[in-house]
Amino acid sequence: MSEERPQEERGDLRRMLVNAAGALVFPLISILLAFAIGAVIVLATGNNPLAAYVALLQGAFGSAAGIGRTLLYTTPLIFTGLAVAVAFRAGLFNIGGEGQLYIGAVTAAWLGVSLGFLGLIAIPITLVACLITGFIWGSIPGILKVRFGAHEVITTIMLNYVAINLAYYFAQYPLRQPGPIPGTESIDYAVRIPIITTALGRANYGILVALLAVVAVYLLLWRTRRGFELRAVGLSPGAANYAGMKLGLNTILALAIGGSLAGLGGGVEILGVYGNMDVPWVSNLGFNGIGVALLGRNHPVGVVFGALIFGALFSGAQEMQFATNVPLQLANVLLAVILLFVTANKLVELIIGKRARDLATGTRLEKGLG
Repeated sequence: MSEERPQEERGDLRRMLVNAAGALVFPLISILLAFAIGAVIVLATGNNPLAAYVALLQGAFGSAAGIGRTLLYTTPLIFTGLAVAVAFRAGLFNIGGEGQLYIGAVTAAWLGVSLGFLGLIAIPITLVACLITGFIWGSIPGILKVRFGAHEVITTIMLNYVAINLAYYFAQYPLRQPGPIPGTESIDYAVRIPIITTALGRANYGILVALLAVVAVYLLLWRTRRGFELRAVGLSPGAANYAGMKLGLNTILALAIGGSLAGLGGGVEILGVYGNMDVPWVSNLGFNGIGVALLGRNHPVGVVFGALIFGALFSGAQEMQFATNVPLQLANVLLAVILLFVTANKLVELIIGKRARDLATGTRLEKGLG
C-alpha cells in the first residue's frame, strides 16, 4: 500500500502537467499567430512591426507606470472573466457581466458615500454588499431559465441594458451630486481602496481582491461538493440529474455566483479607481470578460492569464501609437484575432499541423512523462 500511494500521486501529478500543457498550448499558439497577422497589418500601414511590438511591450511592462497601468486594466477583467468562466463550467453562457458590473458599481457608489463615516471599515462592508447585489441580479436569468425555460444568453444580454440604465438613473437622480456633471457624489478617500505605491500610478490593492476571488473560485469548483455538482451539470446534465443533483438549483447558483463576481468587480472599480459613478461610465469591461474567459479556457488561473494579456494590450497600445504612429485600434484587432484562433481549434490545428495538435491535447507530453 505504501508503494502504491506514491505511484498514484505521481500519476496525478503527470495528469495535472498534461492538462496544464494542453490548456496553455492553444492560447499561446493563438497569441503568436495573432501577432504574426498583426505584423502584416502593421507593414501594410507602412510601419515597422518589430518597433511597434517593442513599443507595445515597453508601454505595458517597461516602466513602473506601465506595469501599474497594466494591473489597473487587468483587475476588472479578472472579475468579469471569472463571472463567465463559472457559468460556463456549469454549461451556461453568462453574457450579462456588463450589467452585473454596473449593479455592483452603483451599489458601491451609494454605500461608499453613505458609510463614509465608518472609514476603512466601510470598504469590506461595501464590497460584500456588491457581492450580494450582483448575486441577486445574476440569479434573475437563472430563475427565468429554470421556471420559464428562457435561454440565459437572451436574458443576460437584455438584462445588461436594464442594469446599465437603472444604474444611470440612480447616478443621475437619487444619488446625483450638485453640479453640471451628471454622476454620484465623490467617495471620501478614507473609504477608497488604497493605491499600492505612487510609482505604479493608480494601481491599487483591488488586484489582491481579484486574486483572492480567483483562489476562491478554484477552491469552490475543484475542492467542494457544490463545485463538483456545478461541473457535473455542465459536463452531463442527464447523468447529474440521474445522480440526484438538482439541475435547477445549480443553474441558478452558477449564474448568481457569476453575477456576484462581476458585481464585486464593479465595487472594486468604484472604490479603487473612480471614486464615484459618472454618466457615462466605463464600458465593455463585462463583454471583454467573455474574451478573457475564452482565452483562459474557463479556468480561474487561465482567466488571470487572459486578463493580463488583455490588460497589457490596452496598456501598451498608447505607447505604441506615440512611438510608431500605429493606431490604437491595432490592439483591438490583435484581441479579435487571438479570440478567433482560440475558438477555432481546428483552424489552429490546420495551421500548426498534427504534431503540435498532439502536444496541445497532451498526447506527446503524456508519452514523454511515461
